[in-house]
Parts: sequence; C-alpha cells; structure tokens
Amino acid sequence: MKKIFLCCLIALSVCTVSYGACPHHGSCAHNHAPYHGNRPCHSSSGGSNQVYVVGQNFSKTEQKFPNCTKHYMVVETVTYHYSDGSRRSVSNCTVYNNDGTVLVEGCSSAKHILYENKHFFIICKGGCYLIDDNGNRITQKTYSSIREFKPNRLIVKRDKRYGIIDLKENIIVPLKYQKFITEGNGIFITKLNGYWGIVDSENNILVKNDCEKIKSILDTILIKRYNKYGLADLNGKIIYDIKYDKIKKLGEYILVRDGKKWFALDSDGERLNDFSYKKIKLERNTIYGLCDDKEWVEIK
Repeated sequence: MKKIFLCCLIALSVCTVSYGACPHHGSCAHNHAPYHGNRPCHSSSGGSNQVYVVGQNFSKTEQKFPNCTKHYMVVETVTYHYSDGSRRSVSNCTVYNNDGTVLVEGCSSAKHILYENKHFFIICKGGCYLIDDNGNRITQKTYSSIREFKPNRLIVKRDKRYGIIDLKENIIVPLKYQKFITEGNGIFITKLNGYWGIVDSENNILVKNDCEKIKSILDTILIKRYNKYGLADLNGKIIYDIKYDKIKKLGEYILVRDGKKWFALDSDGERLNDFSYKKIKLERNTIYGLCDDKEWVEIK
C-alpha cells in the first residue's frame, strides 16, 4: 500500500508542476492560442517555460519624407508586452501618393530617394528591393539590406555578401565581400576570404585584400600585412609604407616603431619631429621621448 500511495503522490506532484507551467491552464489551447503563434509568443531564456503576452499598445503615425512633397507614409505599430518584462514592436508601413492613392503597402519599412528629380523607394517586405514612384519594381533581385550612401550609389547585402549597385541595379562593386565598413571619404574597408583590403565606391582597389588587419586609428587607417605595419589617410592613400614593426595609438597621438626606436605622429599622421626615441610616454597631456642619454624630452 505504501508503494502505491507513494507512486500516486509522485504522479500528483508531476501533474501539478506541468499544470502550473501555463497560467491559462485547462483552457490553454483555446483562451490564448494566438499568443503561442510565431509573432507574439516566445520561450524564456531557459527554454522550459512559455512566455506569453500580457498587453499590447497600438499607434498610428503619418510621416513625411525629407525633400519630398509628392508622397507620405503611414506607420502602424503594435508593441507586445510579455510576461517576462520584455517587449517587441512590429510595424506595418503604407506609402501614399499625395492624392491618397496607395503606392505600396504591407512593408516593414520604406525609405525615399530623390535623384535627378526622380523619386525612388527602398522597400523592405520579405527582403529589400527598389521601386519607382509608380510602384514599378526596379531591382530584379531581393536583398537582405539596401542603404543609400551617396547619389546613385547603394550599399547592398545578399547571401551574406556586400557590394554596391546604382539605381538601375548595375553592379558597381561586386557583391563578394564578407565585411564592408564605411570609412573616411567614401572608401570601404573590406574583408574577403579572411583578408582585409580597401576599395572606393567606383571599385578602385586601393589596398589589395591580402592584409591581416585594417582598421581606423584616429584620423588615419592602420594596415598590417605580413606582420609589418603602415598607415593610409582617409582617402585610402598610403602615407607610411607597410614596413614598420609596430604602430599604435597613445592618447591623441600615433606611435610608430622602426627597429628599436619610436617616433610620434599627430592624429592625421603628420610626424611631430625628425627624431626617434627609445621610448615615448604621455604625461599630463604632454608627450615625451626618451633619448639615448636616458633623458626625457618634450616632443614638439
């Protein structure tokens, strides 16, 4: 009897735990089934308990596009509040002509482009594409993202690769780069098959993709190739050949090691003086160099 009673007690405990996992027990499948859909419902970080919607807010706003008097957009946003304190917003955008006719609807976002007095829109709706102001689709392909960065030039991402197209979907920079970082005066630090390079918006290769590292350092660009360092300006032009043993930042200065000696540059890469030092330090916003006679002197 004891064994039977103990088994019943354990079964009851298990049943109680399962029963309490859903706050809408008993009628869970019917009373809040929509909360278990793909959009508003999700699991907690532990993955064991269902997180459900406890409230929602709705807003509707009319937005005008910069430099455009021919179109406007209405954005409807639903914000879901969850039982774990988190929240998530879902937006639905509709673009209208000035006469109130619908240009495009049901998109998550729309961005306006004005080029040579013609209107274009970047539409994100199950991916991103380009349309004209008659609603005609311009781009044949659908992209993960599209961003205008200068007139008639769009940075696009597709299949986890970046490149540049124009408003007619002509390819300017091939969609082959794994990283595409905007830097300086319209140039891009790129990553291709694990190696870094620099390209401009017209596909001129400024630095070949054979470098271990390229990154911005103050108002210059640091380049590392075959364990040697160099510097380029913000136009991608090499200003210090890739031959130095180390380049690093010190406050608002750049230090360069050539062999066993260091020299200092300002933030633009201009050398402060013609001397090289055993060590360089920064104290109270003043930079000093250690001379061969072991005397620290101010670098001017």
